[in-house]
Amino acid sequence: MGNPEKAKRTAPKSAGGTAEGRFLSIIDSHSIANRRSGDNIFQTIKSKVTTREAAEFYGLKVGRNGMACCPFHPDRNPSLKVDERFHCFGCGADGDVIDYAAKLFHLTNIEAARKLAGDFEIHISEKAFRPIRSPAAKQGQTDCRVNEKFERWRSWAISVMKMYVNSMQGWKERFAPKSEAEEWNPLFMESLSNLDAYNYFLDVLCYGSEAEQRAFFLEMKEVIRNLDRREQKWNRESAARRPA
Repeated sequence: MGNPEKAKRTAPKSAGGTAEGRFLSIIDSHSIANRRSGDNIFQTIKSKVTTREAAEFYGLKVGRNGMACCPFHPDRNPSLKVDERFHCFGCGADGDVIDYAAKLFHLTNIEAARKLAGDFEIHISEKAFRPIRSPAAKQGQTDCRVNEKFERWRSWAISVMKMYVNSMQGWKERFAPKSEAEEWNPLFMESLSNLDAYNYFLDVLCYGSEAEQRAFFLEMKEVIRNLDRREQKWNRESAARRPA
């Protein structure tokens, strides 16, 4: 997504009165046991690879004390603590091994899990990574057309949300306050409020059940449309500022 100047996870909490909150309430009402085995995928990865092992594998030099220069912001003096998890005392980056790979390579969590599984030769059935798509056959031409239309919307919504997530990751780093006294930038606050939720929504649209994806469409279609309009507006404003 433009800037005005620039898995499966556990469902995050959100304000119940918003479209995001209503969708998360619907998801919470489903039986977790009936959902895809994404949690098992992530737990398997995390049980096999520590964040430090992955960080060193991907080129980070970690000292004996577990400290390293953070790859997520300009860092001359080691401010990143790496062991089972990682935490940067400079920029605030924090998470587990999957979060680290996702942030380092700009991936969704499920994409990061796939990369880690491949790089560390962890065997996980490809079926576990396969997106669950709406069944189109054997329901007549009307149902086929409905499913095809939904698939087009789903692909578009995924692209819009990926741009939004990438923007929020940038805002979280670029506009992080440098001191306690500094006023928080609205885009920084937006990233804190929405980043986890929209990463989760991406996983739902890519790998969720048909019921989850349809529920997302009903509750979130206007929200996604507004995100796209916002992106287009920023792109127009950015183009207008460029010298002729």
